[in-house]
Amino acid sequence: MNTGVTTIRNYSRPVRDQARERASALSLPYVPREGTLEDMAAMNHMEGFLIYGKKQPSFWTGGEEYRFHLGTAVLRTAQMERGNSDRLCRLLPPERPLSVLDATFGQGGDSTVMSWFLGEEGKVTSLEKSTVLYEIGRVGLSSFDGGNERMTRALRRIHLLHEDFRTFLQRAAPKSFDVIYFDTMFRAPVKRDVNRMEGFRRAASYDLLDEEILTLALHIARKRIIVKERPFSPLFQNSLFSSIHSHQGQSTAYGVIDI
Repeated sequence: MNTGVTTIRNYSRPVRDQARERASALSLPYVPREGTLEDMAAMNHMEGFLIYGKKQPSFWTGGEEYRFHLGTAVLRTAQMERGNSDRLCRLLPPERPLSVLDATFGQGGDSTVMSWFLGEEGKVTSLEKSTVLYEIGRVGLSSFDGGNERMTRALRRIHLLHEDFRTFLQRAAPKSFDVIYFDTMFRAPVKRDVNRMEGFRRAASYDLLDEEILTLALHIARKRIIVKERPFSPLFQNSLFSSIHSHQGQSTAYGVIDI
């Protein structure tokens, strides 16, 4: 995606300087804010803009805007506080401390929930290939107020890297994480009429898992690999999987590979 960096309409000099600095760091073109984003996109042949202002950056494309938020992580952690289990967290091994590699950060919901669940002794490292989603996540994790101390600490503990999972796994040290988790983007939303996340989806990476990736992960994980996919995914037919966890009425399932 052809993406530029700009500012909010009424920007200050520090905001402009920050936008220029981040554009250089991310190897994206800086475009001074002039007129509407639609006119700027047409004039500069851009499909979207990372927009910097006084708070977290946002991503604009085609009239849709995406910014960092906790999404369902708030509901999931609230359910766990009430004594209910989380579908993903109950698949994490019981041993503590536990290190997790979330190979597909995306909106950051699963990383946040796992960091909250594992607490101060846990370690969550996340990878994001998309430059846009990495930058929005980087700023969000470091500055977003989670609404309470425990959630905010969970956000701050996540270590986000601008990496794609194939390259990262190829050079990672053997047995360097207890758990590796994959949740690759579905090319079609589960429920498109209620997702309203086109800005996010246009910025996302759609790299797919294959047997080579799973084999690489087997060398890096010490205890378990967890994969979130559609229940009918051909990937789950691979003999590497120890178990598949799916529930009636759920549009996604979790495959587990025990080491």
